[in-house]
Amino acid sequence: MKLNLKINGMACSHCINSVKEELSEMDSLKVLDVKLGEAEIEISDESNIEDILEKVNLRLDDIGYELVR
Repeated sequence: MKLNLKINGMACSHCINSVKEELSEMDSLKVLDVKLGEAEIEISDESNIEDILEKVNLRLDDIGYELVR
């Protein structure tokens, strides 16, 4: 399942790279694309979407960004 995530706090290419790197370290998803203010990911286990999004939110928060829900 593909999801488009809205992310606050991204302003430059460094932000894009930081988000891409952080999300790429997660085993539960695949990063398809990252642009300013958004990321497209793919999740194989749809039964854990809320858990995965919570983990994404925590990881993004740790590096200074906010997942918009």
